[in-house]
Amino acid sequence: MHMESKCKGVIHRVTKGDTLYRLSKMYGVRLIDIMKENPYVNVYNLQIGDEICIPTEVYEEEERRYYTTNTNETIGSIIKTLKTDVEELMKYNQELYNIMVPSGTIIRIPPKGERD
Repeated sequence: MHMESKCKGVIHRVTKGDTLYRLSKMYGVRLIDIMKENPYVNVYNLQIGDEICIPTEVYEEEERRYYTTNTNETIGSIIKTLKTDVEELMKYNQELYNIMVPSGTIIRIPPKGERD
Protein backbone atom coordinates (compact mmCIF):
# COMPACT_ATOMS: atom_id res chain seq x y z
CA MET A 1 0.00 0.00 0.00
CA HIS A 2 1.47 3.37 -0.99
CA MET A 3 0.48 6.12 1.39
CA GLU A 4 2.76 8.92 0.23
CA SER A 5 -0.15 11.23 -0.62
CA LYS A 6 -1.78 10.70 2.79
CA CYS A 7 1.31 10.78 4.99
CA LYS A 8 2.17 14.09 6.60
CA GLY A 9 5.74 13.13 7.23
CA VAL A 10 8.21 10.45 6.18
CA ILE A 11 7.37 7.00 4.82
CA HIS A 12 9.47 4.32 6.51
CA ARG A 13 9.63 0.87 4.89
CA VAL A 14 9.84 -1.76 7.64
CA THR A 15 13.04 -3.81 7.74
CA LYS A 16 14.01 -6.79 9.89
CA GLY A 17 14.04 -5.89 13.58
CA ASP A 18 11.90 -2.74 13.29
CA THR A 19 9.36 -2.03 16.00
CA LEU A 20 7.24 1.09 16.40
CA TYR A 21 9.15 1.86 19.59
CA ARG A 22 12.47 1.61 17.72
CA LEU A 23 11.11 3.84 14.95
CA SER A 24 9.91 6.41 17.49
CA LYS A 25 13.43 6.62 18.92
CA MET A 26 15.06 6.61 15.47
CA TYR A 27 12.97 9.53 14.20
CA GLY A 28 12.54 11.35 17.53
CA VAL A 29 8.76 11.10 17.35
CA ARG A 30 6.39 10.04 20.12
CA LEU A 31 5.19 6.44 19.82
CA ILE A 32 1.56 7.55 20.27
CA ASP A 33 1.90 9.93 17.29
CA ILE A 34 3.16 7.10 15.05
CA MET A 35 0.27 4.92 16.21
CA LYS A 36 -2.26 7.71 15.49
CA GLU A 37 -0.90 8.10 11.94
CA ASN A 38 -1.03 4.33 11.31
CA PRO A 39 -4.33 3.09 12.81
CA TYR A 40 -4.51 0.03 10.54
CA VAL A 41 -1.00 -1.25 11.26
CA ASN A 42 -0.79 -4.33 13.49
CA VAL A 43 1.74 -2.99 16.01
CA TYR A 44 2.48 -6.49 17.27
CA ASN A 45 3.14 -7.98 13.84
CA LEU A 46 5.02 -5.54 11.60
CA GLN A 47 5.92 -7.14 8.30
CA ILE A 48 9.11 -6.46 6.34
CA GLY A 49 8.14 -4.10 3.53
CA ASP A 50 5.20 -2.52 5.39
CA GLU A 51 5.09 1.24 4.94
CA ILE A 52 4.75 3.24 8.15
CA CYS A 53 4.00 6.96 8.19
CA ILE A 54 6.33 8.79 10.57
CA PRO A 55 4.63 12.13 11.34
CA THR A 56 7.04 15.05 11.13
CA GLU A 57 4.67 17.98 11.26
CA VAL A 58 5.03 20.33 14.19
CA TYR A 59 2.54 19.50 16.90
CA GLU A 60 1.32 22.66 18.56
CA GLU A 61 1.09 21.11 22.04
CA GLU A 62 4.82 20.45 21.81
CA GLU A 63 7.38 22.85 20.57
CA ARG A 64 9.17 20.22 18.52
CA ARG A 65 10.38 20.90 15.03
CA TYR A 66 11.49 18.27 12.55
CA TYR A 67 13.83 18.30 9.60
CA THR A 68 13.98 15.63 6.92
CA THR A 69 17.44 15.25 5.43
CA ASN A 70 18.16 15.50 1.73
CA THR A 71 20.58 13.57 -0.47
CA ASN A 72 24.28 14.20 0.25
CA GLU A 73 23.72 16.14 3.47
CA THR A 74 26.28 15.83 6.25
CA ILE A 75 26.03 16.47 9.97
CA GLY A 76 28.00 19.67 9.31
CA SER A 77 25.64 20.92 6.61
CA ILE A 78 22.58 20.10 8.74
CA ILE A 79 24.04 22.00 11.71
CA LYS A 80 24.67 24.99 9.45
CA THR A 81 21.17 24.83 7.94
CA LEU A 82 19.48 24.55 11.35
CA LYS A 83 21.78 27.13 12.97
CA THR A 84 22.61 24.81 15.88
CA ASP A 85 25.67 22.91 17.13
CA VAL A 86 26.67 19.26 17.44
CA GLU A 87 25.92 19.06 21.16
CA GLU A 88 22.38 20.41 20.77
CA LEU A 89 21.66 18.22 17.72
CA MET A 90 22.84 15.08 19.54
CA LYS A 91 20.76 15.95 22.61
CA TYR A 92 17.57 15.54 20.56
CA ASN A 93 18.83 12.84 18.17
CA GLN A 94 20.74 10.25 20.16
CA GLU A 95 20.37 7.76 17.30
CA LEU A 96 23.01 9.80 15.45
CA TYR A 97 25.59 8.33 17.84
CA ASN A 98 24.99 4.99 16.11
CA ILE A 99 25.73 6.16 12.56
CA MET A 100 28.63 4.14 11.22
CA VAL A 101 31.81 5.99 10.29
CA PRO A 102 33.36 4.59 7.09
CA SER A 103 36.37 2.36 7.71
CA GLY A 104 39.62 4.20 7.10
CA THR A 105 38.25 7.62 8.12
CA ILE A 106 40.96 9.60 9.88
CA ILE A 107 39.67 11.32 13.01
CA ARG A 108 41.60 14.29 14.39
CA ILE A 109 41.98 14.21 18.19
CA PRO A 110 42.59 17.46 20.08
CA PRO A 111 45.76 17.70 22.20
CA LYS A 112 45.30 16.63 25.84
CA GLY A 113 45.24 20.19 27.15
CA GLU A 114 42.29 21.12 24.91
CA ARG A 115 40.16 18.12 25.94
CA ASP A 116 40.23 18.76 29.70
